Amino acid sequence: MEKNVVGDRKSIYRRVAAGTVLWLLVALTTASLLPLIETNIWWIRFLDFPRLQFALVTIVLMALYFGLRGHPGRFGWVAIFGAAAALGYHAYKLHPYNRLVEPAVVAQPDCPEGSALRVMIANVKRGNERAELFLDQVAVTEPDLLLVMETDAWWDERLSILDKDFRYRIQSIPDDHSFYGMHLFSKLELTSPEFRFFFGADTPTAVAHLRLSGGEIIGFIGLHPRPPLAFSQTSAMRDAHVLQGALLAREWDAPTILAGDFNAVPWERATRRAMRIGGLLDPRVGRGLFPTYDTGSYLFSWPLDQILFQPQFTLHDFRTLPDFGSDHLAVAATLCHGRGAAQHAPELLAGDLAEAEASIKAARHSISSLDN
Repeated sequence: MEKNVVGDRKSIYRRVAAGTVLWLLVALTTASLLPLIETNIWWIRFLDFPRLQFALVTIVLMALYFGLRGHPGRFGWVAIFGAAAALGYHAYKLHPYNRLVEPAVVAQPDCPEGSALRVMIANVKRGNERAELFLDQVAVTEPDLLLVMETDAWWDERLSILDKDFRYRIQSIPDDHSFYGMHLFSKLELTSPEFRFFFGADTPTAVAHLRLSGGEIIGFIGLHPRPPLAFSQTSAMRDAHVLQGALLAREWDAPTILAGDFNAVPWERATRRAMRIGGLLDPRVGRGLFPTYDTGSYLFSWPLDQILFQPQFTLHDFRTLPDFGSDHLAVAATLCHGRGAAQHAPELLAGDLAEAEASIKAARHSISSLDN
């Protein structure tokens, strides 16, 4: 009799545990599929970030459920098939960054003299005062073009040491309450470099043409949009900023690089749309995720810092750099101009330009609302 009672208790505990796992799967499936909704609501858009984490937890929960010898009824099967659909959606979003996939950008082991360009971008984090580590990274990486974000007056003073190596420099230093200071350094001649302020005076966009040592003219657009923020800021401003940069790249005759801390992952709808509009390639495709944020977390880590470029460039190398005290890792890419004939930019889809226009309109409306 006692054995039967113990056995019954174990059976009850198992059923309760299995039921709990099913409800967790339902919650995770809902969170995974919500970003299918076209919306600017910050928390729904944030759910696009942890796709790899969601996929791994879903696999663990499904294995746990069957390990508990659950006997799914109608609800159970719905939950399991829903979780399987969510896994398929995660795989669809993340599979381009699998190393088994053919890279989107041709590898260029060597580049003719005068056609190479080494680009480095870094969000140094306002308040981070480990400037010496960052400057050491710059010295080791030896970029031709360096974009530094979240700078302020303190960083402006520390970065002045770079003037001896970079002939050209522009900077936008904000007031004490802004996180969007920006410095652009170049060893190559910059043509009419400037900062444009598409969505507010505190979010500069670095815009310039530069002449490679071989004589070719290329374009560079460096941006750092506002991130979606809990309860105070939708994703409209961020999406519009990235899309505005892509539209500018689309307009230019020169082959263009679009780079910066996008505050967006590359598989997000807005990022993919920007790539189609600007005819931009992502070096991560076929090479890996290369997460850049948050350096303080092994669990929640995403690729927010991008170096995208048009098909006239091939790739010698692409990498993230060691931690230097920021919450972002710096990113460096060595590009080769003039060898992109075998590459094809993603095709523009019907509605892409209209959606970009709608996003920009929504962002401008948000700015007007804030001003009023």
